[in-house]
Amino acid sequence: MPSRKGEPFRWDALVRLTHWGVAAVCISNLWVNEAGEEWHEWLGYSAIALITLRLLWGLTFAKEDARLGALIPNGDDFRQQVRDMRERHPPAPGHHGSGKLAVWAFWLVVLATAGSGWFQNTEMGFELGADEWHEWCVVALQGLIGLHLLAIVLTSWRQRSNLVTRMLPAIGRRASIQSGSNEQP
Repeated sequence: MPSRKGEPFRWDALVRLTHWGVAAVCISNLWVNEAGEEWHEWLGYSAIALITLRLLWGLTFAKEDARLGALIPNGDDFRQQVRDMRERHPPAPGHHGSGKLAVWAFWLVVLATAGSGWFQNTEMGFELGADEWHEWCVVALQGLIGLHLLAIVLTSWRQRSNLVTRMLPAIGRRASIQSGSNEQP
């Protein structure tokens, strides 16, 4: 496990894949595709599949901070987060307390958005006004995205660490250091 001052923490490849996959689906369906288009629907199904894959990964093969159990916040997580932000400590591996809550909120809202999108196209969903539910979920999702981006910027600044690099693949010299190779790229 990387130390706070040693090599930087990076999420594993499947966590990064599902994160950026869901981000691409959200960007596409919120701001690029027209609602009701076939691509819009297929991307919604893709979001469900990506989150399901991530949940299964977190229950089975994921290690340490990527396990679902590590994403259950407790009071100590929030107290540590306040201390780290106040004292400007470098971020620890994984998520802090509010980050753990945000992960669950995102998964639930993305699933609710995709699910209500599917449900509104059924006879029962049409009768129950699922199109309104879908619109509420879209608004909630856009709010979460804005809050997520703001939190990344604020936390990166406050803790003097670029948190985005945790979701990027290690490239160049860092990749060779992390793999244990002494060769220069």
